[in-house]
Amino acid sequence: MTLKILKGVWFFSVLGLLGMFFYVYAGLPELVTLWDGPEPITITRNGLFYTLILTIGLLNATVYMVRQLLGNNPDFVAWFYGMMATINLFIIAVLGFVHVFNGGDRYDYTRMAPAIYGSLILAGVWLISWPMIKIFQKFSTK
Repeated sequence: MTLKILKGVWFFSVLGLLGMFFYVYAGLPELVTLWDGPEPITITRNGLFYTLILTIGLLNATVYMVRQLLGNNPDFVAWFYGMMATINLFIIAVLGFVHVFNGGDRYDYTRMAPAIYGSLILAGVWLISWPMIKIFQKFSTK
């Protein structure tokens, strides 16, 4: 049951990620600034598009590889679906920041910090949860 729920959460996170990705891509200028400093880091809009499509595709394809390789361990597969959903949520937050940063409007960028840091903390907690679950199961069976 947990596997089906987390599979659904992952699926909707992929849909949300793709929706956000295409929305952000449509509003980006031809030259996208990723870091504004003494030496700004910029990339073309098409370069960002293909880099992110490749990254998102490879990251989410690992779900199918893990399911095929470790299908006999449904608890880990369910956990991995959740992990990928949290990573997708982090990418959504970063895309939102890139969109706001490259928009022409004035915006207080510190307001994006809770979304970015919150999704990063969620991914970290989820990453740590699997070893903690296994340790708890090991001690609870004794």
